[in-house]
Amino acid sequence: MRDCVVVGCGRSGTSLAAGLLARAGYDCGRELLPADEGSPKGFFEARGVNDVNERLLAPHDPMLSRSGHSRPLRHGERWLGVLPPGVEVEVPPGLRAAMAAALPASPYCCKDPRFGYTVDAWRGVLGEPLVVCVFRHPLATAESIARDVRYEDLRVDPATAVEIWRAVYSRILDRHRRDAEWVFVHYEQLMDGSGVERLDERLGATLDHGFADPALRRSCPSREPPRGCAGLYAELCAAAGYNG
Repeated sequence: MRDCVVVGCGRSGTSLAAGLLARAGYDCGRELLPADEGSPKGFFEARGVNDVNERLLAPHDPMLSRSGHSRPLRHGERWLGVLPPGVEVEVPPGLRAAMAAALPASPYCCKDPRFGYTVDAWRGVLGEPLVVCVFRHPLATAESIARDVRYEDLRVDPATAVEIWRAVYSRILDRHRRDAEWVFVHYEQLMDGSGVERLDERLGATLDHGFADPALRRSCPSREPPRGCAGLYAELCAAAGYNG
């Protein structure tokens, strides 16, 4: 089975994709985040990988927070930041050893929403994995972030959640995908099985087509994507072959 990195904005179906791979025998790393009400089957994220990505983003704290955050972001919350498109994420001295230590054994599946900002910084550590970009309608993601994400007193308003979606996927399309082999999958393609079949073929894995639970689908917007997201969403859907 081919090594894999799952990227995409949080609350877009990345946990579903990583869960499929974990059930097929992929190593997602040590000390996985526990399941919770928002992701009852688990997140399939390793604390060590998350910590490295937090440290990669920490130098950019002054620009990550927005007025739509109820307070400034703290350690562990930077996946909810809005990183401007021109910012380069550099590897600080001494961190590359921690990156190598956090990488699971092959065949691995590394998943973290922060990879939407940081995957380029991992290039020399990851080898040559297939990068799986999972996405869904921007309003579905934004509504889920605004409704379900809770870190004590931190809240994210829907408009800022849309900004997060746009910042992550614009960076993926404009910067990241040129430097690796990618496959794009819409959340709905994971639910109907067509995306699972494509991942089977690209990864050389046998995935559990019954893992996706339609009862967990809570956001299905019928509205047009917000201004500034429509073109990005259309480009993602074209890359995934999704016409829904």
